[in-house]
Amino acid sequence: MSGVNLKYVASSGREYNLRSETLRTRRGASFHAWKYDPSAVALQYGERVTAFTKDAATYEATLTLFGTDEEKLALLDQMHDDFELDMRNVTPGRLIWNDYYIDCFASESETDPDDSNFLVDNKVSFYCPNPFWIREKTRHFYSRAGDTQEAFLDYPYDYPYDYFSGVSGAVSWPTEIPFESDFKMIIFGPVVDPRILINGHGYQILDTLEQSERITIDSKKGTIVKTLANGRAENAFDLRNKAESVFDKLPAGTLRISWPGTFGFDLTLFEERSEPRQEVRT
Repeated sequence: MSGVNLKYVASSGREYNLRSETLRTRRGASFHAWKYDPSAVALQYGERVTAFTKDAATYEATLTLFGTDEEKLALLDQMHDDFELDMRNVTPGRLIWNDYYIDCFASESETDPDDSNFLVDNKVSFYCPNPFWIREKTRHFYSRAGDTQEAFLDYPYDYPYDYFSGVSGAVSWPTEIPFESDFKMIIFGPVVDPRILINGHGYQILDTLEQSERITIDSKKGTIVKTLANGRAENAFDLRNKAESVFDKLPAGTLRISWPGTFGFDLTLFEERSEPRQEVRT
């Protein structure tokens, strides 16, 4: 597990590196423990399982603080202010393990001095309402409408993602995700009634997008938001094509994506797992 990037990001935006010289998780803190509960019907012999359910997750961790007394107390007070602010605002912070994250609240805390009086141990319970770790995978599909690839990559945003050129508006994306996944789709104007076909299922918005306007579909939140050129956001929920749900999860494995090629769009997949993938990093 060497080289693991483990940190807590509070809703305030402050980050706490949990593998640093001043703050570390003690051995025994496991972010790879999980449990499903069976729903079953009793039979004469045993049970017949009908489904599995999963409760919210709670991770117990001991955070050890190092440094001078003043440094430890200052860090502890700031961290606890952020923990409590998250809960008072009902806005979760985020645990990050390498490329995965899980939204959570530090719902319980207990602080004890170490026997050596050199260290301070803070026992924290991280409560995660959605018990899945998420890794995002994003691809950008650009418009082919009479311009070069470079021209269509010149959006007024900075995209640190991979780009697909596509052939006649059709691409194959081997996602390597073994389960269905929620997604976020951002469609860029100009375009009229944009429709994207993914593995035979249509995702369409019945609206006209002008230059510098965009539509964002979030399947997990069940929202559709139109952002105008001036930055104003509008609820566009009723502009969806109701004949095919635009909120259907995307299938596992390879995605076969086709669209007219006259507009560009971003597609972000949310890979959910009960634990972060085990990785060896140097």
